[in-house]
Amino acid sequence: MNSGALDPRQVLGLRRMILPQYLVIFLCVLINMIDGYDILALAQAGTALKREWGLSDAELGTLLSMNLVGMAVGALSVSPVADQWGRRPAILTCLLFMSVGMAISAVSSGFASMAAGRLVTGVGIGGMTSTAGMLALEYASFKRREFAASTVAAAYPVGTIIGAAVAVQVLDSYGWRGIFWVGAALSAVLFPIAYLWLAESLDYLLSRQPKDAIPRTNRMLRRMEIPEITTLPPKPEGARDTVLSEIRLPFHVRELLKLFLAHALNMFAWYFIINWFSPLVSEAAGSDTAGPAIFQWVSVGGIVGGMTTGYLCGVIGVKRMMWFTMLGLAALIALFGQFVDNEQALWVIGPLVGAALFGSATANWLTIAYAFPPQLRATGLGFATTAGRVGSIGGPIAGGWLLDQGLTVAAVCAAMAVPAVLSAIVFSRARRIEPGR
Repeated sequence: MNSGALDPRQVLGLRRMILPQYLVIFLCVLINMIDGYDILALAQAGTALKREWGLSDAELGTLLSMNLVGMAVGALSVSPVADQWGRRPAILTCLLFMSVGMAISAVSSGFASMAAGRLVTGVGIGGMTSTAGMLALEYASFKRREFAASTVAAAYPVGTIIGAAVAVQVLDSYGWRGIFWVGAALSAVLFPIAYLWLAESLDYLLSRQPKDAIPRTNRMLRRMEIPEITTLPPKPEGARDTVLSEIRLPFHVRELLKLFLAHALNMFAWYFIINWFSPLVSEAAGSDTAGPAIFQWVSVGGIVGGMTTGYLCGVIGVKRMMWFTMLGLAALIALFGQFVDNEQALWVIGPLVGAALFGSATANWLTIAYAFPPQLRATGLGFATTAGRVGSIGGPIAGGWLLDQGLTVAAVCAAMAVPAVLSAIVFSRARRIEPGR
């Protein structure tokens, strides 16, 4: 860099945000919106598919979990790519996986092909978990970091609202396949837009310092209206040439193990309620569309809860909001089980469940992101959330198995609330690193 010049990341973080920064965040919002649509497509189609193919609750739970298996694979494999070769190529690759996976699901003719389609879709979604929100955080000003990440997270329930609305419109006229065709088209349309306009991360370029880092950095700096550099800043202390050699350092491994446990417990409860909410409500009401209709309000609550949590994380702290949202989620999962057959009560409980779901997701995502330096942020998020995917796979399966054993919905929901409390206890012990401040 020029002698005496501020690090470009400091310039970006300290100044008032400008249009090119907002554009990066907006693209990340669109990407996560499609994530929200894709991940719950099978849940919205679940009742119709279960009836058409004669599936048991346990079989449907297994299909719901195949998407989560793919997300585990995607988070584990794509995250090091984002830290080693860049956020932009990782995101573009994930969009391709999502579009192809949804198309496979749309043409599936049985359990195996549907499982394959959900697996491929999950790979794309899992990779996005550790890249899209992080890119928005890295391009936001320091004052807006938490809110930018929460805005991306809040796009997820917007996608679920769109998915629920599509389900209501197409189930009767076009059947469950129409839900998947719409999702495939959304990813396919967004790909060329992201290819043309999505920026590469300055944190990645200046921390990892890949080949041609200076000209690549200067292209981003010109776009962001920041003075160009002539030399690179020193690499972060402890940085290694490869991501995998650096993440294996003992102090990073200890943190990963802690976050593995916390996120696995969190996702066990989280994905149980988000996958079984619609099928349980539809079954109790005797209508395929009852669950998707009420779930739209779960998603509305998620938008408000996610963005509010992001704002409050920047005001009163990430850890306080993590405690509040996780304990709230546990209480609301148990409450849902008590009122699953009470439609009037669900119109109130649903939005609160959504607020707790996406509020806790925002607080926990920030907890993990701030536990690692920028050159390891995607890998730390990806590896930690991979363990979470193990929990997320178990949640829907365990729920289906317990229901098949004859337990009441209330008893199952009460049991599924316990892991959320345990997760909050472990998350509270995570470290906090904020490079760039």
